[in-house]
Amino acid sequence: MEKRYNFRIYPTKEQEKQIQKNFGCARFTYNHFLEKRIEAYGNSGKLMSQNECGRDLTVLKRTPGFEWLCEADDDSLRYALRDLDQAFQRFFRNVRRGDATPGFPKLRLKRETRQSYRSKNNAKRQSIAMYDKKIKLPKLGYVDCRVSKRIEGRILSATVMQHPSGKYSVSVCCTEVEPRALPKTGAAVGIHMGIRHLASLSDGRQIENIRALEKTQQKIARLHREMSRKPKDSNNREKARIKLARAYENIANQRNDFLQKLTTEFVREYDVICVREGLVAETARNPVYAKHIYDAGWGAFVRQLEYKCGWYGKELVKISNTHPSAQLCSACGRKNPDAGAAPSRKEWTCSVCGARHNRAVNAARNILAEGMLYKAAS
Repeated sequence: MEKRYNFRIYPTKEQEKQIQKNFGCARFTYNHFLEKRIEAYGNSGKLMSQNECGRDLTVLKRTPGFEWLCEADDDSLRYALRDLDQAFQRFFRNVRRGDATPGFPKLRLKRETRQSYRSKNNAKRQSIAMYDKKIKLPKLGYVDCRVSKRIEGRILSATVMQHPSGKYSVSVCCTEVEPRALPKTGAAVGIHMGIRHLASLSDGRQIENIRALEKTQQKIARLHREMSRKPKDSNNREKARIKLARAYENIANQRNDFLQKLTTEFVREYDVICVREGLVAETARNPVYAKHIYDAGWGAFVRQLEYKCGWYGKELVKISNTHPSAQLCSACGRKNPDAGAAPSRKEWTCSVCGARHNRAVNAARNILAEGMLYKAAS
């Protein structure tokens, strides 16, 4: 099993220069061979393979005027070629699917505020290694690192990233990680995701949404106004941009911390977790709810449940998004079409059996019942 670990790093001025050099060389390699592949495809209808690009890169590094490519980490250039190859594969997949607007991969720009490059670990030389307060990286040496967790398994690669706020972090990919199953509880739960309550459980519990973006909306708007008043390409505008980026980063951190703790709690308490599939894509089409749905983090919530269930030996069951979970009475099973028509309606009464339901909890119970049927049929 593979696992990723993310840590904040604090490079020195010299290390920061080398990181920026790695970013620039990887970006140049990607853009240079993107143009070559598009040109080759336009001329002959055939694409250069990744191996051909690799051979051309070796020649390019020996060409007068391009010796500076040798100053970067070699693996970062090879990974740039691999990323380019995968981008072209996605492009041709879109063409085969009949996508109305397929397009070639786009150039990577220097002005983008989020930059990254990847390095491969050489097992013999231990080019990437973790220590108590440092990490060893190719071309950088030992970099100060906030190691918040002990890594497991064998290190495959490390990705150095610069965030819009100007902070640096490293993502370490490890393999041969032994999965550790959590104790079985014998409990199953259905989860209905909402806006006011992020998760309503079939056992009646409801988890409030922290609304990280909504609570700081006024501050975000003020920072946007402040940045818009600054002259373009000025130092003051860059300072205002960093302030705004850090505010957004703080929102993302709050949301991620909340979701990580909540999903871990659910995986510890329940052996089977049932949710609806494709709920974000279906519901976010409504412009009234789209911003609130993305603020709640429904997609990240399901994604974290999925990989944590795989880690800890639990089971995640996804039912069809066409299932009318909000309209069915969990007591008698009859369908009440008016019950799910308005999400603002918190409670409703079944017209057949007279049972009084909390709309979200009732939907969670129906999701659980349908999920157990899916599990039994599989």
